[in-house]
Amino acid sequence: MHPQILQDHPGNCPICNMTLVKVAKGKTKLHSEAVHVDSLAQQKIGVKLATATTATIAQSIRSFATVTADESKVVSVNPKVEGWLRKVAIQGIGQPVRQGQVLYEIYSPELQQRQREYIDLLTRKDGLLGDSMTVVSSNAAMIGSLAKEKFRARARLLAADMSEDLITLLEQSRRVIDVVPVRAVHSGTITALSVHEGNYVNPMQQICSYVGTDTVWAEVSLLPDQANLIRNGDRVTVRSSVDNGHLEYARVSMDTLQFDPVSRTAKLRFALRNDRGNFRPGAYAEVSIEAAKRKALQIPRDALIRTGQGDFVVVAEPDNHFRRVKVTRGIESADNVSILAGLAEGSKVVANGQFLLDGAASMQALQARLESRL
Repeated sequence: MHPQILQDHPGNCPICNMTLVKVAKGKTKLHSEAVHVDSLAQQKIGVKLATATTATIAQSIRSFATVTADESKVVSVNPKVEGWLRKVAIQGIGQPVRQGQVLYEIYSPELQQRQREYIDLLTRKDGLLGDSMTVVSSNAAMIGSLAKEKFRARARLLAADMSEDLITLLEQSRRVIDVVPVRAVHSGTITALSVHEGNYVNPMQQICSYVGTDTVWAEVSLLPDQANLIRNGDRVTVRSSVDNGHLEYARVSMDTLQFDPVSRTAKLRFALRNDRGNFRPGAYAEVSIEAAKRKALQIPRDALIRTGQGDFVVVAEPDNHFRRVKVTRGIESADNVSILAGLAEGSKVVANGQFLLDGAASMQALQARLESRL
């Protein structure tokens, strides 16, 4: 139990009173550098071993990204005719809107006149067809001309933001719709609101704007040495700050990489799918980039002991002995770290409980040095 106890004659350990075992020839140095822990003690302190293996590893670059809207999805809502706003169904910036949702209602004499013209064309066409709905040869040319006029009048109504269902209702009822609701053509989030109920508006005024959020951008800042590691196609994992359990994956596109000459940092953008709305513009997201992928000898990150004097691991040796070994580490992923020197493939390292064993090994080495000076 206490290999630091050495003497030149048989006897018992002064600490635990166990019988001292004769050291085999050539093994004195090993036991002076290693600490012995029996199986029962290993179970009590929770010692877990891991094997150093050669496998593919990627440098894990962790950072935070700012979620921004996709500029190509911005919709500016302007009235197509002059009139008065009877109702505005938007409360303010940040409000989500759904496709088909009413944005505002407008009372427009100009739009009413377009409806009357359309109804007049429908009435004239019905009169030429007659009750039998058969086309008289003398009226055929006029009916064709009315059909073209009807198509153009209907297109003018659609251009004035009258929906298909409202035009169908107009055709059936032949009555002018005084107040026309205008609906959202896409789903999104309101980014601007410029008017209120009762305002007189014209096509030069913007009523509101909204942006589609089914696709968003994640913009991350990188240091110059981090930017040098990334390549086209590197895998990116993005975690939502709204729902920590939601992850989205993307690939690095070097076309989006830009350098800031003032801060000397690099800006990198990723396009993210946002069907569930877990990435909101203006919010933050956690980003992990798998860069500099290569094959290397690696161990779990938890097995590495980082100190001011270097990096160390505790290696398991035969007969329940453990020895502290200095290593040179390389790139790190989320779970593993590559080892450039100091460790051989297949070596068993302690992945849990290594700090207790390392402390015991350090005390034993100190004791050995003190004894060597006597």
